[in-house]
Amino acid sequence: MHKCLQIAELFDVVCKRVLATGHQGSLAALCRTCRIFHEPALDVLYKSLESLRPLLFCIPTIVTIGNKITTFKELRLSDWQRMQYYAKRVHSLRINDQEEVVIDKNILHALATSPFAPPMFTHLKRLWWSNNSADALPFLCSLVNARLEWLILHDLDPMLLPRVVPHIISSNSLHVACFPAKYSMRHIHPDVFQSWCNLQNLVCGRVNDATLYHLATSSKLTHLTIQVDEKNDYGALMKLAGQPVFTALQGLDITATHTSHCIPILEIAELPSLCSLRIHSTETGLTDVELHQYLYLISCHCPNLRDLRMTELQVSPPKFPVGYIITFDTLKTLFSLRHLETLHLNTTCTFSLDDKELAQLASTWLKLRALELGTENGWRQPSKITLQGFAELLRRCPVLSVVGLAMNAWAPDIDHRRPGGGIRRNGLEVLRVADSKVTGPLSVAAFLSDVAPKAEITGYEIGYDIDGTFNSQMLYRERWEDVSMLHPLLVNLRRQEAVGFESDEYSSDRE
Repeated sequence: MHKCLQIAELFDVVCKRVLATGHQGSLAALCRTCRIFHEPALDVLYKSLESLRPLLFCIPTIVTIGNKITTFKELRLSDWQRMQYYAKRVHSLRINDQEEVVIDKNILHALATSPFAPPMFTHLKRLWWSNNSADALPFLCSLVNARLEWLILHDLDPMLLPRVVPHIISSNSLHVACFPAKYSMRHIHPDVFQSWCNLQNLVCGRVNDATLYHLATSSKLTHLTIQVDEKNDYGALMKLAGQPVFTALQGLDITATHTSHCIPILEIAELPSLCSLRIHSTETGLTDVELHQYLYLISCHCPNLRDLRMTELQVSPPKFPVGYIITFDTLKTLFSLRHLETLHLNTTCTFSLDDKELAQLASTWLKLRALELGTENGWRQPSKITLQGFAELLRRCPVLSVVGLAMNAWAPDIDHRRPGGGIRRNGLEVLRVADSKVTGPLSVAAFLSDVAPKAEITGYEIGYDIDGTFNSQMLYRERWEDVSMLHPLLVNLRRQEAVGFESDEYSSDRE
């Protein structure tokens, strides 16, 4: 027994070193040359497969002709036994239709209807499937069983899904289930979801209110991604008002035709464990007054929120900008979220912020890692934020890695060695400038090369909105392209100057 443990420990060390190098061929060689390590090495090699090819090529009669894997002979019992010898080791399997070499439908049919026992994938726990061939569907159904813990089908054609769902209705071992977002699950009886009593992560399309009621009462669900619309009346969910709901939920991602369809969930639910909230509107957005109320609701019901993202695709409301301007007072409603690390607001509204107000935001959210305000739709009106305000934001938020906002980047004075006034954030990776105005690309690039030397200057690809009413075209795009090109050149120049300056000082000290 002691010797077996020593062998296991030695093999574990060997595997870690081999896998760290990325050379799985070394493990294959180990299988062939060392009898003691043969079985354990095969277990590691076949534990996670990115395609079926390693299994199929175990059979001599299976060959590749052109771009197709096929066989000239009917598979015999010995072939199935050989394949089972390897397949029983597979815990994780990924099947897709993007490979250059496709599997012949006769092989897929044989895999789905094998007359021999036991089944091949006796230990399969995780399945990623994105093959939309109808010929492969029976094989998918044969793989879906009660042992699966992860079932990822979000890239599957929704038209094919109804044939698969009946095979997973009694899977109580399922922890993660991802279905196509376009596939409505309203017709599925709530008892199906109730049978998934250990479900922790669900990604799906529209669900009925009875299902939403069950999900709200689950003590295991930690992440939920769903779609809602005007057909959700939340009648069943309202019966839970005042009771603990979504008690374990950490991440909530909702897509709706109108952001207002998402609000009842937050009105009913107190979500003390929620860390991430993402709202996507596909057709209609909120006015600034509605958004103010919505953010207040979030701040009251989600006190431990770290990640807040709101995206609304419509960018041209009828009376813009009247009634669609986010001010400092609107953003101030989120000040109670002291743990906020990511704030992404890209709504129908524009923004009205100046340097002083931006500094107040920064002083409140010292842990901010990403701040993006209107980077996709643009601000569509002049910004009051300057380069100096941007630099002050970096000074007050030391861990920022992504910043996106519009500003007036007028050419700053760069007569002195450090135009940023001593502020430098090497941790800033991305600066998205949206529809920012800019003059003097060289001076602006010099300033940014000082305060954010490692940042990628991007996000200026703002185009017209649907009808072009507000002329949201990036008027200063060419100048920002110049800034983006000059920035890394000036960073390298500063680095070379710093090295030369240190060398001159060293020479002076020696003299």
